Amino acid sequence: MSQAIAFLWPAFLVSICLVGIHAYFGIQVIARKVIFVDLALAQIAALGATVAFMLGHPAQSPATYAYSLAFTLLASVLLAFTRAWATRLPQEALIGVIYVVAAAVSILLIDRAPQGAEHLKQILTGNILFAGIGELYPIVPLYAAVGLLHFLLRGRLTGSGSFGWEFLFFATFGLVVTSSVAIAGVLLVFSFLIVPAAIGVIFARSLAIQLAIGWAVGMLTSAVGLAASFAFDLPTGAAMVCAFGGALALSGVLYTFLQRPRGTAWRVAITVGRWGAAAILAGSGLQLAVAPRADQPVLDGAAHVFPSLRMIYLTRAEQAVLTDASERAEHYRTEAERVNDLEKRSRSEGEALDDFTVARISSFLRSYGEMRSGELFVTTEVRGRARGRVRWAGSFALLALALLVAPAPWRWLWARARVWVCLFGLDKERS
Repeated sequence: MSQAIAFLWPAFLVSICLVGIHAYFGIQVIARKVIFVDLALAQIAALGATVAFMLGHPAQSPATYAYSLAFTLLASVLLAFTRAWATRLPQEALIGVIYVVAAAVSILLIDRAPQGAEHLKQILTGNILFAGIGELYPIVPLYAAVGLLHFLLRGRLTGSGSFGWEFLFFATFGLVVTSSVAIAGVLLVFSFLIVPAAIGVIFARSLAIQLAIGWAVGMLTSAVGLAASFAFDLPTGAAMVCAFGGALALSGVLYTFLQRPRGTAWRVAITVGRWGAAAILAGSGLQLAVAPRADQPVLDGAAHVFPSLRMIYLTRAEQAVLTDASERAEHYRTEAERVNDLEKRSRSEGEALDDFTVARISSFLRSYGEMRSGELFVTTEVRGRARGRVRWAGSFALLALALLVAPAPWRWLWARARVWVCLFGLDKERS
């Protein structure tokens, strides 16, 4: 645990700085109703970095930053004009055009580059996991200066001012975005901007409380995203973006829950949960009937929690084969992790590995991976054959369970059915 915290701590500090400035700008762009201006400016900054990349400049060089900033300032001039154009056309439409054109030009430029795909991935998702304390030295004074400027000129920059004030707002915003995209990527910067600000706007009206909520949510969500990426070995930028999306969804549900009376809110939550569970069970039943050999998340999860459920559709011989293959697959996985840990420990302690040792480690990992894949294939095949035998009975059982879980008005339906039976009986007697 201590090693994980030491590894993730610098990236978390960088995330705090990004959340601090972007939550404020997010509230401003929400108030101006130009939600995607950050995405457009981030893509413009990425276009500048792409141009520098095509000209042979390293990704993190001052020249690349200068190209990104120059492109962003030019876009700020164009965005400052969109306030006047908005009398005939919404600003969001013009901002969307800027984003699409910038993305298309970037794709055209990197289409024939030898490492174009890697460069595009770097632009979109960034590399915040490996951001160190050194990244804080340039961005902290910059963000502090921009924040102080906006505080001193808050009466001018937060209103609908002239072209000069509009340009100053978008220019300072673009300066922040350019610095952020180089660290976190386009997608994560957009999440830092919109999600904490949106949550703050949902729950509060004053700017101070909106900022406090946005900062708290942003820091907590960043920590969750970083921890999840480390624990499950996921791409950090994408994991953090998904964490921010989940935070916004949970906030929307919580706000709806808080707005209703307590009893009504609980009833609505229980009803929604029952319908969701019924839909999952019904979908699993239909999937079992149509494709019994495919992955069955509901059945696999239930069997993992209650292993005795496997006895319903597995014979004793199949249970023995499945248990043996699962144990072997887990053994090969732990062995591969042990070899990986040995290599990481050697590199972290500064021990150089010769080519022969590296080749042996690669051979071991490849062999363990192939053997584990073989054992997993066996488990999949055994489960698939067993489920194929019980596909119809299992699917009907899941559908029946879904009907029981669904909050349907069974009493009313039963009463109506009895009425119809009685009426049918009377008609029969008369005839």
